[in-house]
Amino acid sequence: MRIDLIAIFIGAVAISCNEQGPKQGPTERGLATAKDSPAAKKPVKDSVKAPKKLNDEDTVSFNRKFNDVARFIAGMKQLQGSDYNSLEKDTLWVKHAKSFDKAWLQLDAKRLKPMAEWANTELAYEHELNYDIFYPLSGPDILHANTFFSKAKRYHLYALERAGALPDLKHMKQHEIDNYLNDAYTSLGDVFTKSYFITHKMLTDLQKENVNGTLPLICVFLVRTNHTIINVKYYHLNDDGTDSPLKKDSVAKHTNDFVKVYFKANGDSLVQVLTYMKCDLADDGLKANKGLTAFIHNMPQSFTYLKSASYLLHYKFFTTLRNAILDKSQAILEDDTGIPFKYIPKDKWTFSLYGTYVTPVDNFSGVFQDDLQKAYQDTATYKVKKLPFSLGYHWGTNNQNLLKAERKG
Repeated sequence: MRIDLIAIFIGAVAISCNEQGPKQGPTERGLATAKDSPAAKKPVKDSVKAPKKLNDEDTVSFNRKFNDVARFIAGMKQLQGSDYNSLEKDTLWVKHAKSFDKAWLQLDAKRLKPMAEWANTELAYEHELNYDIFYPLSGPDILHANTFFSKAKRYHLYALERAGALPDLKHMKQHEIDNYLNDAYTSLGDVFTKSYFITHKMLTDLQKENVNGTLPLICVFLVRTNHTIINVKYYHLNDDGTDSPLKKDSVAKHTNDFVKVYFKANGDSLVQVLTYMKCDLADDGLKANKGLTAFIHNMPQSFTYLKSASYLLHYKFFTTLRNAILDKSQAILEDDTGIPFKYIPKDKWTFSLYGTYVTPVDNFSGVFQDDLQKAYQDTATYKVKKLPFSLGYHWGTNNQNLLKAERKG
């Protein structure tokens, strides 16, 4: 994902951090009421539970334009009643759709299906607990996080790139739409082949005049993985770690403005929520950011996922984030670019090792882990299992690795 980000930090540390859609919004949940207990005669008011506090996903309404626009960008036919059916007649969109279908079929067969099958076995315990997913240094990569943890209620993604917005197709000329589709497809090229985004490319590809942020790519990943986007809303993270809704005309004008994407798997009633925020996750950035620091401090126990993270958590200027992950995680799933093996206390965590650990790719130096290599060689302590898919910087080889750490007790 961020194979060139170290170069950025040498100059200056700057991590900013069923095909049927629903016909109506999710049904609002009624207030829970307890039945009177025949064994104890209490006043009526004591036999009634306090009203359940509704979360925003419980009451969010369905706005189909987000799902329709995402399907158009993803080269997928519109569902019945869409305002964008006529745009599918364009010759370049037809070509775009065919190219996208071909690339996605290969991606699904070689990577996503093996990942999902692996997760059903190796992450079965995590699936049962179903904690929130904390994914720092993520870019727009909901694709792999959702494939591993498909039933999570909430996903929290934090990265350098701006959130942006989906295109307003109704007010774009045909050549503008064609250029947009080309830019969107090009920006996904590294994910199709390598499984990660390259930071310096994203800084160009996701500019406002091109794809305009991570949000379009997030939405493309969701609809292509058989989800329906319910709604997209913008918020601001307050200094106390709570959030407040933003007016449309004030979106992304301030630090800690972020976006929530509400979605559900087709055929499922569970509304899931993805939060994406551009932010600085380095020590200096977190120190200066009261809201994000408060949010992480108050964050419940979660599962942390780290992939293709440019080895940033190996460095001293990411100590705060590293410690927060170790404090707040019930489990950690990472490749060797995440938290170094030496920083995860062996008396507090159990480990599962997968794949093969080899010297990091040439773009990075000083990050080889002798203790992790020894762990992979210690077959008496660690029963290293095979990894049936390629995911990470050693793409296209059998030299991929994953480590799962589970908190003891």
